[in-house]
Amino acid sequence: MKNVFRWIILSTIIILSVSCASSKNWTYLRDLEYGDVYEASNAPELKLQSGDEVMIQVRSTSPELAAPFNAGAGLSTIENSAPTSAEKYLIDPKGFIDFPVIGTIKIEGKTLKEVKDMIASRIIEMGYIKEPIVDVSMGNFNITVLKETGGNIIQAGNGPINLLQVVAQSSTGGQLVKIKDVMVIRTEDGVRKAYSVNLQRKDLFDSPAFYLQQNDIVYFKPKGSRESQPFRTFINSISPFITLGSVISSFFIWMKLIDDGNE
Repeated sequence: MKNVFRWIILSTIIILSVSCASSKNWTYLRDLEYGDVYEASNAPELKLQSGDEVMIQVRSTSPELAAPFNAGAGLSTIENSAPTSAEKYLIDPKGFIDFPVIGTIKIEGKTLKEVKDMIASRIIEMGYIKEPIVDVSMGNFNITVLKETGGNIIQAGNGPINLLQVVAQSSTGGQLVKIKDVMVIRTEDGVRKAYSVNLQRKDLFDSPAFYLQQNDIVYFKPKGSRESQPFRTFINSISPFITLGSVISSFFIWMKLIDDGNE
């Protein structure tokens, strides 16, 4: 009888161990410790690429001076609390846009601030406006998310957006995807590259794919085959009850062993 109890205890310990091990498989940032200090890097500035859309608007205290640069987007003053629509420009395959009055300018590889400063400087140099206000923003900063059950497109405005924010917005289900191997596919300078990011390790913050760029693709790989998903979902739903039952059984088994030992 005592051997039977020993086997039951061993089985209970195995069940608890498997339950704990399974939970670790979908735990984020497992090696991040409370109280420790880690060096944090700033998000890199976004650099424009061919195919990007940029929204540009020129403003001035004299609306009639700014009007030629807005290509019909409407007059605007600095004091105006209701902003008018900015004009949208598509960066061509060679990296150029055709801007009113100024002409063709190359903005590929530049940051939004650099484009803003460049246009403002050209306007001043040409003698049109002494103190122009130039607003530049992204028109199509989109992140494509792929997963087994479909996907979605996240519009990030001007960014920055990081991988954990994408995870939070995508409802990936940590138990159903490989969080140790999240793929980020990026096209840069005409070259496509895939990065692997482990969401369980704190060094994900140092990955070049942690801060996402426009048109990045984030792919959450599924765990196992599609056929195993319903069974895995069922096991995950009953695992808390299995754990509780194992703990209760262990208590009564130990009590029985103590009673047998006292006889």
